[in-house]
Amino acid sequence: MKKVIGVCLSALCLAALSGCGGDIEADLVFVNGSDAVIVEVVVDFQDQGGGSRNADSSPLRRGDSFGFEAGEYPVTVYVYDVPFKGFSQKELACFTIQEAPPDGERWYVTARDRAGGLALSADTQWPDGV
Repeated sequence: MKKVIGVCLSALCLAALSGCGGDIEADLVFVNGSDAVIVEVVVDFQDQGGGSRNADSSPLRRGDSFGFEAGEYPVTVYVYDVPFKGFSQKELACFTIQEAPPDGERWYVTARDRAGGLALSADTQWPDGV
């Protein structure tokens, strides 16, 4: 319960810090490269968690992005089609990154439409076509 409250409080704080577009000052950036209904993005680092969504809880558009300050790795990124209510909730997709990016780099976690549903991947470069 304590972790859920912490994630929810972090989500409120990060909503003010999140941005859109490729020019983001963050350690980890989620990029929506899909047409899926994504309402909330949650990150769960070893030592902290957080989340972000549009202020009105509307779905992200293709090309929208949210930036997060990194904690200790590993980190798991979850995406949800409704506002986050707790880790017992079923996510659309999740992806775990085991280690921090190289010095001076950041992770871009990108959501893409795939035949089997939504897929997440990570790279240190802004994704092509988004």
